[in-house]
Amino acid sequence: MAETLRFACRCGTLRGEVTDVSPAAYTNIVCHCTDCRSAYTHLGIADPEKVGILQTTQDRIRITQGGEKLRLFRLSARGALRWYATCCDTPLFYTPTKARAVHVGLNADRLEHPDALGPVTAEAFIPAGPGKTKNRGLGRMVGRMVTRMAAKNLNGEWRDTPFFDADGAPARPPQVLSREERAAALMKVSR
Repeated sequence: MAETLRFACRCGTLRGEVTDVSPAAYTNIVCHCTDCRSAYTHLGIADPEKVGILQTTQDRIRITQGGEKLRLFRLSARGALRWYATCCDTPLFYTPTKARAVHVGLNADRLEHPDALGPVTAEAFIPAGPGKTKNRGLGRMVGRMVTRMAAKNLNGEWRDTPFFDADGAPARPPQVLSREERAAALMKVSR
């Protein structure tokens, strides 16, 4: 049976829910990459060393309170969109730059009950020695993401998103971090 999971920023001003949280609708992953981690450090939060992520589609995300506090930045001019709450600088989501990609990653630490996601099914950029990483379950994660993306594009549900406007542009203009801001965020990520 599908359920609804609630999420909030750290101060509780921005709140929302993920609807239809059935096993086919999401993938529970952990990412160790410097981009996911530096999204936290850029906002003044300690390096989490790994980030739990609920991957799903944008039509399942509902902002129920404080949506005016939702803003975004990009770690680089070509980077993913990193969405956060300005009230308390809480990282919340990442999305691709195009609306039709429909993918969204919700930072699992923002969920009211992250344990409801069950076991982690994929792990990316796991440290594996000096300068090396490995992945676990990456094929399954990408396969599920592509399947969801194709379905939402075929049925038109890619248009139902709190992150992009009717023309497919981000709902808010993204701030692109300067080279100095990016370097400062990366300096706070432990290696």
